[in-house]
Amino acid sequence: MAHSDYSGSKVGKGVALSAAAVPVADEQQETAHDYDEWLERDSLSARWVRFWFSPKRTLWLNTPVRALAARIPLQSTDRVLDLGCGYAGLLIYLHRKIRFTGTVEGLDCSARMVERAREEIRVRGMQEHVNVRQGLATELPYADASLDAVLCTYVIKHLSDEPLRTVLREVRRVLKPGGRFCVWEAAPSRHRFMQVWNLKLLRLGVSVVHLRTAAELRGFLEAAGFSDIQPYGHGLYYFYPPLPRAGYIATRSAEK
Repeated sequence: MAHSDYSGSKVGKGVALSAAAVPVADEQQETAHDYDEWLERDSLSARWVRFWFSPKRTLWLNTPVRALAARIPLQSTDRVLDLGCGYAGLLIYLHRKIRFTGTVEGLDCSARMVERAREEIRVRGMQEHVNVRQGLATELPYADASLDAVLCTYVIKHLSDEPLRTVLREVRRVLKPGGRFCVWEAAPSRHRFMQVWNLKLLRLGVSVVHLRTAAELRGFLEAAGFSDIQPYGHGLYYFYPPLPRAGYIATRSAEK
């Protein structure tokens, strides 16, 4: 299944929207390098992204997380992973809401993200309950069937088709039977002018961006073997400019 090309240029199947196609690990490392450099700059766009990545303000963009604990539902004993956790804002929020008795996990390929996430966790005294490490989404450092829930928000736009398939297989591997995967991401606009504008916004500081429709994202989840795929988080995550969002909660069934 190839995703649609919403860049306005002609791109072949499985080819990244960056300057050239790159292997799975290299594509993630390219994105990590982009973010590491971007976060160190003193530009307007860098200050903008640091503003939105802070644990308090990231909830303004990740509004679906506010109802997530009830929708899944999450328990205090659950083991949870935030894949592409950034500054760990969602994990901090969920721990405050649920009070996990064990340790929830965050994984990010950006060294700067992990460094900042650990500092955000430290200043809140949450080190015993929130752990963040650096790693690749295509090689999850967790045992088979060891997690109750995996979150992945605004991450998969940095993955072309084959890496995305690998990530979904890995997510399914680490989830317990009956475990839930919650994913949401920016989606393409139906209006060409807004699509051009939104791509410019999403490419600030990074070189790899892919947008997929809700139907395409669902197709990837089905192909990876997830079941009970329910829409979750559909809507807008910027109201001006209006930037669509598509998302799902999917279950790791016992079969396959």
